[in-house]
Amino acid sequence: KQWYQRRVRGQQQNLAQRQTKANRWQPKLGALARENESRLEKLEKHVLYEDVVKAGARERDLYRTMRSLESETRKQEQVWNHKKQQLDNETSKAKKQALEQIRVIDSQKTEMEQTVAREEALLRQLVVQRDNALTEYRQHQASLKDTIQLFQTLSSEQERKTKLAEAFS
Repeated sequence: KQWYQRRVRGQQQNLAQRQTKANRWQPKLGALARENESRLEKLEKHVLYEDVVKAGARERDLYRTMRSLESETRKQEQVWNHKKQQLDNETSKAKKQALEQIRVIDSQKTEMEQTVAREEALLRQLVVQRDNALTEYRQHQASLKDTIQLFQTLSSEQERKTKLAEAFS
């Protein structure tokens, strides 16, 4: 029991010494804790400030990039509008030329149709004249044949008469 009591007293003394030491270090530890907290706040502010600075620089870079892209977009739009205008002008010009060519072709077609109609009428007239001339030729030929036959008949009659007259004379 004594031994146990000595042991308990020794432990209590150790505990008291430790408590005394702890009480001595308590203000220093508190000061250290406050100092560490202050450092930590400064470090956080510094890191935060650096992050803000980096974010500002990034924002500035992004803004410059955006502005340059907007500028490039406007330039490309102007180029595109210019090319579109040229294409529209050329298309309009080509349409006008095509319409003019169609008008000329239509005019030529109309003239050709009229010429063909006149040529056909003339051809029909020539065919009628040819047919009339052929009919007249055939009639003339038939008449000529009749005349020749009549002449031959008259000639042979005359010869016969002459032969008869010679024979009677």
